[in-house]
Formats: sequence, C-alpha cells, structure tokens
Amino acid sequence: MLRMWGFVNMLIYTIEIQDGEQRYSEWDYVDVDIQDYNDGVITDRDLLSEFFGTELEETDRVAYRKEHTEEYWVGELTAYIGKVSSITKEHLELVREYV
Repeated sequence: MLRMWGFVNMLIYTIEIQDGEQRYSEWDYVDVDIQDYNDGVITDRDLLSEFFGTELEETDRVAYRKEHTEEYWVGELTAYIGKVSSITKEHLELVREYV
C-alpha cells in the first residue's frame, strides 16, 4: 500500500481510462515525493495497481506511450497515468472538498 501521511508534499495524478468506446479520467494521490516518481522508484504500474487495487504484471502492459507512460489492461479496460504533480497536504484537502 503506497498511501501514507509522512511527506509534506504528496503526489497527485490522473488516470486516463478507456472502457470500450467510453473514455474518462479519474484522479488519486499517494503520500510519496514526486522525485521518487521522477527517479522511477514509483512507477506508473505501481500507481495503477494502487488505484485499481490489483497487482498488475508486465504481461498486462499494452503499450509504452509517446508521453513516456505505460498503458495497461485492467480487467476489460485499459488505463494509463495522465498528469503527475506535487501537492501539499493542505491543497489536497481543498481539492478533496471541492471535487
């Protein structure tokens, strides 16, 4: 489980999902430093596994997208990480309140 509350800044990210012909976006956060993501300590597969609550394998990978993100099969849909950014705990609380 990645979600903890130890860092001052956390990682907020969007998940781009395609379910048949329907495309939509979701968002989530984890309490890790963005530098860990930039350095590859936390991967797109880790974030997607956390979001969907399932362990993704290398064989689930559909494609390596030109935006340097990996797209994976998750059940009957495909998903990839869209945007990744750093956010403070205080700003996250505001986002959670209004989104």
